[in-house]
Amino acid sequence: MPFWIFGQEQRGDTLYDNNLVFKVVEDMIVRRGILEICIYDSKREICVENLITGYEIRVYDRNGQEIWNSLWTGRNKRMKFKNPIREAHYVVIKANRPLVINVLTGTRIYQDQPMELKFFVAK
Repeated sequence: MPFWIFGQEQRGDTLYDNNLVFKVVEDMIVRRGILEICIYDSKREICVENLITGYEIRVYDRNGQEIWNSLWTGRNKRMKFKNPIREAHYVVIKANRPLVINVLTGTRIYQDQPMELKFFVAK
């Protein structure tokens, strides 16, 4: 059975999986300055720990003004900010490229669009 059977689609020599999304596992940005995300397979309904992708995090206040941003490699999905971001209202996480990498096999799995998640922070 091919290893892409769970959701990947073979297009020529390239694997695609549009079922992968960012998911917030822990949101404590306002209270403790902690955010944990995962790459979530929405078809199987599980976080896939062996997938990584670089991404950018942008934090916005209640007025829609960006108050913080940073680039992340994707290797560490639990982020501890220097300080809690008390004025945070919502966060946008966007992958830098439309692909993830399986760190166990080195396989690149592409997507039609880079993953993006917007969520309102827990107060």
